[in-house]
Amino acid sequence: MKKIFFVLSLFSFSCIAQEMTNISKNIVVIGYQEKRLPDTLMKVWQHKDIIVDNIPGVSSEKAYKHILSNRKDGDTIIVAVIDSGVDIDHEDLKNQIWINSKEIPNNGKDDDQNGYIDDIHGWNFLGNKEGENNHYARWEYVRILKNKGILDKSGLKISSQEKDSIILQAAKFYKEAKNVLKEDKSYVSEQKLEYKNINEKLKDYFPNQEYSMEKLMTIDTIKHPHLKVPVKKLYDFLRYDLTQEWLDYYEKSNDIIENYKLNHAYNDRKIVGDDVSDINDKSYGNNDVKGDIKIESHGTIVSGLIGASRGNNIGIDGIADKVKLMILRTVPEGDEYDKDIALAIRYAVDNGAKVINMSFGKFFSPQKHLVTKAIEYASKNDVLIVHAVGNDSENIDQYNFYPLDYVNNTEISKTFINVAALNYKLNRKLPAYYSNYGKTNVDVFAPGHDLYTTSVNNTYILERGTSVAAPVVSGVAAIIRSQYPELKAAQVKKILMDSGNSYTMQVTIPGKKKSPKVPFSELSKSGKVVNLYNALLMAEQISKSKN
Repeated sequence: MKKIFFVLSLFSFSCIAQEMTNISKNIVVIGYQEKRLPDTLMKVWQHKDIIVDNIPGVSSEKAYKHILSNRKDGDTIIVAVIDSGVDIDHEDLKNQIWINSKEIPNNGKDDDQNGYIDDIHGWNFLGNKEGENNHYARWEYVRILKNKGILDKSGLKISSQEKDSIILQAAKFYKEAKNVLKEDKSYVSEQKLEYKNINEKLKDYFPNQEYSMEKLMTIDTIKHPHLKVPVKKLYDFLRYDLTQEWLDYYEKSNDIIENYKLNHAYNDRKIVGDDVSDINDKSYGNNDVKGDIKIESHGTIVSGLIGASRGNNIGIDGIADKVKLMILRTVPEGDEYDKDIALAIRYAVDNGAKVINMSFGKFFSPQKHLVTKAIEYASKNDVLIVHAVGNDSENIDQYNFYPLDYVNNTEISKTFINVAALNYKLNRKLPAYYSNYGKTNVDVFAPGHDLYTTSVNNTYILERGTSVAAPVVSGVAAIIRSQYPELKAAQVKKILMDSGNSYTMQVTIPGKKKSPKVPFSELSKSGKVVNLYNALLMAEQISKSKN
């Protein structure tokens, strides 16, 4: 029997929109919906409203209809996307890409004297002046072990006398990753053999290997008992969408891990050619912010959620309308370098960004001081940084997940907001099962599970993770900064946290299925889900009180 849910609004405050008289701050869920949303809603659920639609989105549809439609156009806000390369020619993004008006395209000169030649749409920190680009990198703990002389072609050599906690932790991560890779490679090999067996045994039923559950159900395994095993196996493959294409992708991903991410011998800075320890060595990179779209799509996925063109009847609508996306290519397949992130933050600040989206992170940061200073620089210059908290199902109050906005448990920025991922299901699964969390170090939740967004070559994709939750918040922040330019970045962060919807319900801690359920409010500092409609109302109140 299909379960339905009901919501009860509590603790309302006055609303300035004529169409509505109050708005919910707390949501009590007294029933729930277990089923996946229909495809039409799955593609837009982040825009929906809990009261109007019974879906825990950020109420952007409601905000545009009841508030923004009655406003004059706001300021255009530059949002910096520090990520992998972005398909800046995508049909739904090309009109949203930032153009550096102070730079003359392709004249080989640094016209605006900002230190970067022909930086028309941003900068690529993963290349060199000759136009060559790097695409892969080792995980940070592999670099640490290699640099300490503990990891070489003979393997990992940890002395029983080793006391350095960073080295010991890095060694633990390395060993676990090697074991997981071994298991994953074995799994893929086994499943590919199973697929080969299915292809052979069921070729009379599926001569073109175009498998379907409907056709599979017509096979009589009682009459043909030798087909029982391959039919059962194919049933499982179809049920869990385990396609040949997925197995090929999984195998390729394992090869990338083995050959690059876990390969101590891979020189992931050879092409770039800089001194990674010297923040003043900036003479590297190029203006190719697109990168190789056959390899990298993450930046394109993130960009669409922030600012894909709205109302053009193409693809999707981003959260924000009045935005230009500054592209800063810094995140390879593997772990980013701290120096690149620090310089990218400074570039964004110096070139007019008001919001910076950072959908990446790692558990080790050997040059964290460089990034810390850059975060402080952004804060002093009134720039909001929106950061994804990671997809490890970990409590990041207990494990550092970099970049951090604190040093020795002391906050160093009021303009850095950490975002966790929300599911669309109003039940114990409300926090996405993979999302990191933390009552102290995670600020808010936002929709992040199966969001429909832009991908490379004019395509679109369902993507999940805190990486897609953060750009939803960046889009909301951009609208607030556009409509209320007098508000400071620290005020915008506070508005995002204070105005969100609270869900009064017990949930499963991400990654802890067998643990007792906890209040959703215990998984982040605010205990809330970002909401554009509420944020606009609060911003209006604060703006009026200032005047």
